[in-house]
Amino acid sequence: MFDTSSFDRALKKRREKQDRERTECLRSVTATLKRIRDEYDICEAYVTGALLFEHSWNRTSHVAVAVGGCSMRVLDVMKVLEDASGRTVDAIDLDMHPFPESVRNWSLMVYQ
Repeated sequence: MFDTSSFDRALKKRREKQDRERTECLRSVTATLKRIRDEYDICEAYVTGALLFEHSWNRTSHVAVAVGGCSMRVLDVMKVLEDASGRTVDAIDLDMHPFPESVRNWSLMVYQ
């Protein structure tokens, strides 16, 4: 048998770091969505995807959000969120999505 304790500690340390990064990114994204709500006429906002699950988040993960009421400004919202989070952002326009309820049901509501 091989002693894997050093490897196990390194993996645990990496997972803990990734979870801290995920938590901070989630905090930043939700705060930014709240801050820009009126400026971009966002009626509803949700966070979805890997950002919600600690074991799915890693150094290459992107941020996924869903917004409603701001179809003409979705790209602007994406840019603001990318600047705030330091990550690539995918934004779902709930006003144009064929099944917005499915997105709402599987996401974290920031506001509605």
